[in-house]
Amino acid sequence: MRSAAGGRNPHVKLETETLRLSATDLANHLACRHLTTLDRGLAEGRWKPPHWHRPEAEVLAERGLEHERAYLAHLERHGRRITRLDEDAGGASALERTLAAMRAGADVIAQATLADGRWFGRADVLLRVERASGLGAWSYEALDTKLARDTKAGAILQLCLYSELLEIAQGARPEHMYVVPRRAEFPLETYRVEDYLAYYRLVRRRLEAVADADIVVAPPTYPDPVSHCEICRWWPRT
Repeated sequence: MRSAAGGRNPHVKLETETLRLSATDLANHLACRHLTTLDRGLAEGRWKPPHWHRPEAEVLAERGLEHERAYLAHLERHGRRITRLDEDAGGASALERTLAAMRAGADVIAQATLADGRWFGRADVLLRVERASGLGAWSYEALDTKLARDTKAGAILQLCLYSELLEIAQGARPEHMYVVPRRAEFPLETYRVEDYLAYYRLVRRRLEAVADADIVVAPPTYPDPVSHCEICRWWPRT
């Protein structure tokens, strides 16, 4: 959580006394509830993040970008046309540009911003599928590129959020969502959205409850060691 969104994976932010929540916050809450407490305190101005970054963080971020770019190039070699919203500054907001591209029937949308109410996120890729929606004879399904060879639960939850936001935007629920791990020939891992919605909604409600709880009476959290500690920016504080 932080007071202003930024970067490719925006965290929760404080707007008119309401904490906005992102796909990253959802995955982080699943990984470590104490992380949610720390991010909430940052968004509310109760403390500052440590001036520390793991040396490998920038390397991993760059590798992630390289993997995404390579996958988009792979799609282009197979005849798909890419609309790159991160290269289209313009005057409209990121959400407006995403919705405009969807209404125009863009084939593949890279770095798509989705939002509704307090929730927002940025999907690596939206794929057009020939399935009717409020947009017309087409609709979109979400895809994320991931460095990990094994897909984690947090990645599935993020895709569930994108799928839910897509349903609101296009008037039809996506049937599938996808992960592309860093492997030769970019194999597509396909997940049926309906199979994961119940668990996604459970985790989402838990995060919302923590975000909305009275800080005075909210139960304390503790930095129990978890695998996320290896990449957590709060590690020096915990």
